[in-house]
Amino acid sequence: MSGQDRADVPWPQQLLESPWLLAGAALLFFTLSYIIWGLVDLMAIAGG
Repeated sequence: MSGQDRADVPWPQQLLESPWLLAGAALLFFTLSYIIWGLVDLMAIAGG
């Protein structure tokens, strides 16, 4: 696949076709989810 063909592929398709990109995206998603969940819990405790 040439560089021009690769540029025509949309980014969601590139993400789903690459196992390393998909694993990185999943790791980033779950890390951010747990951080946000923890902040919500901390705010609930401090407010109560």
